[in-house]
Amino acid sequence: MKKGTSFSNLDGLKKNDNYRCRQYLSMKASLQLGRVLGIPIRIHVSFLLVLPLFTLYFAFVSVSVLGFTLSFNDLPISDWQKLLLGLFAAILFFIAVLLHELSHSYVAIRKGYRVSGITLFIFGGVSEIESQPSEAPGEALMAFVGPAASLVIGVALLPVWYLTRGLGNLGTDIVSITAGMMSFYNLLLGVFNLIPAFPMDGGRVLRALLARRMGFGRATNVAVQVGKSIALAMGLFGLLVFNPWLILIALFIYMGAGEEQRETTISEALEGLTVGQIMTSPVSTVTTDTTVRQMVDKMMTEKHLGYPVVEGGKVVGIITLQDIQKVPSSEQGSVLVEQLMTREVISLQPDAPVMEALQAVTRNNIGRIVIMDRGQIAGIISRSDLMRVLELRMAEKGLVQR
Repeated sequence: MKKGTSFSNLDGLKKNDNYRCRQYLSMKASLQLGRVLGIPIRIHVSFLLVLPLFTLYFAFVSVSVLGFTLSFNDLPISDWQKLLLGLFAAILFFIAVLLHELSHSYVAIRKGYRVSGITLFIFGGVSEIESQPSEAPGEALMAFVGPAASLVIGVALLPVWYLTRGLGNLGTDIVSITAGMMSFYNLLLGVFNLIPAFPMDGGRVLRALLARRMGFGRATNVAVQVGKSIALAMGLFGLLVFNPWLILIALFIYMGAGEEQRETTISEALEGLTVGQIMTSPVSTVTTDTTVRQMVDKMMTEKHLGYPVVEGGKVVGIITLQDIQKVPSSEQGSVLVEQLMTREVISLQPDAPVMEALQAVTRNNIGRIVIMDRGQIAGIISRSDLMRVLELRMAEKGLVQR
């Protein structure tokens, strides 16, 4: 981000888990399936697009690598049966991806991080790990356990594949092909994620090792440059062999490396700053029985675009200009704030880092956060407040987007 520019691209910070390019994900485009270890498990809309492709690939694309048969196409069964087996294999593969991400999340929780969820999407999965301290304690272990889990799954399935192949029985052939596919792709997933390039896990491991000698910021810059170089080489090779999938992955890695560098720069700019230092206080509020007409007059007078809604001294919602714009002018005198307000209020304590507030407005796509202290409103921070503070801090520290 260039010094002096407005921070209008907050969506670019959706990767605040620091484990994948979360800017490609949207909570609104995801469906929650359930919880594992208390962690919400979601599937992104892109996953629903790629699952049929994996199913068709496993069912009908005849391919053999290093002795592994990676398709059911050559089995003497009907196409519908092949499709069902392909779907089963695709689901197994994404369960393995989920186990990969759960490994990241489990270690993160043990290290004191907060995990808001795991989302399966077109490139695999992402652990949404939040509130990362600037020095990322335990990052190397968190990054490594994911590929390690994939490698363990791959190795564990090798004996099943080896003992059941070539027995000449349809049932054992299905078991052998399935075990072989899962073994091969989990081994591939583990090795691929150890590539020392952001946003791959290997890039995290590399940064953690470098940070011990040169500091977190400089280690990030070095790891980012390594990642970009690998991505460029991969993309060039993809062009030479006419492999669009390889080019797409190279682009994903290159953009992920750049996003990691931007976020680290932003974290460095906001380091040591708490929301209590920048919040607006005292806070102007409205009550649940305020009419939309009264709200419009208040906004015109005070030049605010949103207010906490209180009832009996407690915050019960948030009302914004966007909410009241839904009401025709002829009804503004009769419609109450209570009918329009958002009841889910995102709040932070005064000692919370500003970076956490930035992550919260981005993750929840909201315009302001209420600051609460001992159950009482202590202040409020808007998205525009965060933009201005970020600009000033980057200018103060001479930080620019690389």
